Amino acid sequence: MTKYTTILWDLDGTIINSSPGVYESFNHTFRALGMPEMTAADMQPLMGPPLRVSFGQILGLSHEETEEALALYRDFYLKQGGALNCELYPGVIEIIQKSKAAGITNSLATSKAERGTKLVGEHFDFLKYFDILGTAANDETRNSKIDVITYAFEELQKIDADLSRVILIGDRIHDVEGARHHNLEVCLVKWGFGNEQEWVLADYVVEDAEELQQLLGL
Repeated sequence: MTKYTTILWDLDGTIINSSPGVYESFNHTFRALGMPEMTAADMQPLMGPPLRVSFGQILGLSHEETEEALALYRDFYLKQGGALNCELYPGVIEIIQKSKAAGITNSLATSKAERGTKLVGEHFDFLKYFDILGTAANDETRNSKIDVITYAFEELQKIDADLSRVILIGDRIHDVEGARHHNLEVCLVKWGFGNEQEWVLADYVVEDAEELQQLLGL
């Protein structure tokens, strides 16, 4: 018997290392707005939150500036190659394949918008392993991890998924907050964009794909 009936998967920092394309897209946006570029280390806090949070709350842009930044970022990310400037983390897709073969329901739970998610998923051909694509809305009306999980659950219920034992696999504090809101177990992976302060808040922390596979009982 498998340990979990349904697994929710974060995408950026968990399944794919999207940082090269995301950093490239942020700096393209900063240049276009006349702002100074940032180093990869300085942009680390921008990995994970919804874009409006990154531009508005973290970087302190006004509402108008945030909307302009969003448009610039999305154009570069979706149309000029930023989204595909990424790579799969070793072994994670294989775990998702094994969980699907074991009869576990798999759903994405990502703050990446549906457009970007499908662009990357089709490029790497992994969408077929997910029963539900729990993504942010393209218009950003649904983008927080809490809302994304709510949406994923609504879609999972439509296919009569077994939600008796659910775990969320992610890498940042937002994954922990989303899981706690929905009373879910949460595992953070160390290969993503999180840090020690975030890891201690999770139920489980794994170093690599092998540890994750053992945790999931696969």
